[in-house]
Amino acid sequence: MGLKGVILAAGQGKRLLPLTREIPKALLPLNGSTGLTILEHQVKVLEEAGVGEILVVAGHGRERIEALLGPRVSYVLNEEYFRTNSIYSFYLTMDRLEDGALIVNGDVLFPREVAGRLLESEHDGVLSVDTGALLDEETMKVVLKGSLVVDIRKDLSPQEAHGENLGVVLFRGKALATLKEVVAEMIARGEVNRWIPAAFREMLSLHPIHAIDVKGLPWIEIDFPQDLEKAQKEIYPKIVSGSV
Repeated sequence: MGLKGVILAAGQGKRLLPLTREIPKALLPLNGSTGLTILEHQVKVLEEAGVGEILVVAGHGRERIEALLGPRVSYVLNEEYFRTNSIYSFYLTMDRLEDGALIVNGDVLFPREVAGRLLESEHDGVLSVDTGALLDEETMKVVLKGSLVVDIRKDLSPQEAHGENLGVVLFRGKALATLKEVVAEMIARGEVNRWIPAAFREMLSLHPIHAIDVKGLPWIEIDFPQDLEKAQKEIYPKIVSGSV
């Protein structure tokens, strides 16, 4: 079956209202009021990285996603998007993942090189980390021991952490099997409203996850209006031009 891309794009993005009233934030434009969307850019990046099949988990505004991408990707519907989070969206894809999964949060803008570095890794569980990121209470922080991830969560103090999780990860083989087992257990416990990094953290005692440092590459997680403005005016132009 081969490696598949998984884009978690079911949420609304309430912190970006009213922009996301009718569309998920993954459909926000990157070059002005019209034009290429975050999701289209992500699909393009995964295609160029050689990912064969891409699964898009859709919920809020799913008809608009399907109308935009058509048969270019496959779809997984999260009908419970309003009361669940990314861990549940990933759970819905698990029966379609056998060999490997390149998992992407639907609100992160990143260049192809991030996916390339993950795919080139010799490890079966790898997570992209920016060790140069400015850490605050909103960032998903990562603690490293060498290249090994030893903790990942938002409620770490910035002083404890070594970098920020981008929201672009790769799991293959045993690492993917372990992740699926952990996620299934968490869902069975009713933990449907968690971010998927909570599952990464839970699996650390069962299987190693290695960090791939992407310090210096242009990327941004788009949560607030100011993030979208920065993505449009600064990050996306850098990605398009190939500059760092």
